[in-house]
Amino acid sequence: MKFICKVLLLLFLSIASSQVFAAAGTAGTGKPVDVVTAIYRNFGWELTEDIGSRTVLIDQPRSVLQQYFTPKLVKLIVSDRKYVARTKEVGHLDFILLSGSQDPGGIGNIRITAKPGTNIVSVLYDQDKEKDVMKIDYHCIQTGHGWRVADIRYKSRKSATFPVPEPEQSLLDLLSQPY
Repeated sequence: MKFICKVLLLLFLSIASSQVFAAAGTAGTGKPVDVVTAIYRNFGWELTEDIGSRTVLIDQPRSVLQQYFTPKLVKLIVSDRKYVARTKEVGHLDFILLSGSQDPGGIGNIRITAKPGTNIVSVLYDQDKEKDVMKIDYHCIQTGHGWRVADIRYKSRKSATFPVPEPEQSLLDLLSQPY
């Protein structure tokens, strides 16, 4: 009887722990850093690989975007995409979201850190062997479906890549501008 109880206990614990680990891998659960980490885990290839036939983050279906972004940001991303399809012109999103750049070549050493006591997750990366070329702050909010990104702020650093640092740019502000 003790053997059966131990087996049942082990079975219960293994099922419970697998559900915990599965939930931890889901975008937007747990902490703000989890949703940002999920974005880079699932779409970080945009920074290093030839896109080929893969679908980039901003061209994902609404259902995928909703796993990472607030409804307002999803609506603005989809609206920009519709503008491009309708007019055949460049929309507001003429860069890769994860890098803030049109040319992410040479990006490496990506670091994702949560700012203690805030809902901001910072991403720093090096480019062409220069340290901390870009800092990206993901402003996250808790929704009924978990943590979601409400805005992204891009902050270039003075370097050979950016000899004159560009002003901070907000994705929400950019997408909210008229065409």
